Amino acid sequence: MAKYKQIYIGVDQSYQNTGISIVADGKLLDIKSVHLDKYKNNSERRGVLRLKLEHLINVVAPKAEKVTCICEKARLHGGPTSFINIDAIKAMGALTATIVDVCAQYDIDVYSVDTRCWKSQVVGTSKPQANKYGVPEEKWPTVRWVCRQGFENKILIDVSGSRKTKGTFVRDGKKLMYNNDAADSAGIAMFGVLGDPDKLQIER
Repeated sequence: MAKYKQIYIGVDQSYQNTGISIVADGKLLDIKSVHLDKYKNNSERRGVLRLKLEHLINVVAPKAEKVTCICEKARLHGGPTSFINIDAIKAMGALTATIVDVCAQYDIDVYSVDTRCWKSQVVGTSKPQANKYGVPEEKWPTVRWVCRQGFENKILIDVSGSRKTKGTFVRDGKKLMYNNDAADSAGIAMFGVLGDPDKLQIER
């Protein structure tokens, strides 16, 4: 017998670092990320993500009566006055297609949701907020929301010993930074519970 009625897999897809979170029956269970920037090309990165998703689904699918995947809708512009070039759009489409194809093997529907939509409905705001941790201002509300859910340890990265300085802060003698992509995936997964289902777009 399945342990849960509904599991949502939230994916914040990126060729650098893809965040993946699990929400089961309305509760945030886990937050993970797949670091892809160390692989040599996008094709290899998609292959690694495919394997990670397949493993995750094989673990969680038997535990739920229904599993649904929600990813972030691809943006066609980088801001009010800038547009993402066609190569970047094609690359992101291929990454999203990888997620859809993996889920299709397990009869799992994949939906996408706009960034501002899930942030406003789950986190409470889509507006940037300043912070003392070096987190990009547009990312901070979600990071703070994840911390308030009791999952700060899941999005903290110890970068002590590295040369990285941007986005880092010191706590208890350790140089740390927040995993923004992992945090975003938690908000995306929770949209399945807290968000307006009419704002979800089916991905085929």
